[in-house]
Amino acid sequence: MATSSILFFFLLGGLTVAVAAHGTANDDTDTIRLPSDGAKSPKMPTEKRPWKCCDDIEEQPARIFPPFWRCNDELEPSQCAAQCEVCQDQEASPGRLICGDVYWGADPGPFCTPRPWGDCCDKAICSRSYIPICSCADEVESCAAACKDCQPVESSSSSSEPPRYVCHDRFKGEPGPRCTPDEHK
Repeated sequence: MATSSILFFFLLGGLTVAVAAHGTANDDTDTIRLPSDGAKSPKMPTEKRPWKCCDDIEEQPARIFPPFWRCNDELEPSQCAAQCEVCQDQEASPGRLICGDVYWGADPGPFCTPRPWGDCCDKAICSRSYIPICSCADEVESCAAACKDCQPVESSSSSSEPPRYVCHDRFKGEPGPRCTPDEHK
């Protein structure tokens, strides 16, 4: 039984190689493109982050630590050439490029666009989309400079306390770290 199973897998592997070498009846739709087919291939991940900041950061699917990161920000050709070794055309926006370099490290770097509520948030409310859309419900003494919709909180306490505010802006991306450490650790 074991011998016949092994023979079956060898035959299946040989059939796969034969089909790949000779193609199928419908060659125009089943073509496998290799990086050597004319496109500039991404280089191996680097331990030096090629971008200073990134708004559209993507963790690559390989589940390792530290993870692989890629910045999908659209760049002008001069920006991309200055910081990346592999620049790829962006089909959705002609004349704009995406850095094809992959960074291997624990920290993908800061966002280019600051979060409207500041660097941290305790009460983050985020959508469950691939790139979350977040808001922060923290009540603060004053809103951060980047906040465009700063609203006072209607307080039920006495008027002796200073007024509190909430930034109602929304941000596409992670909300950032918590302002107060987790008490359960």
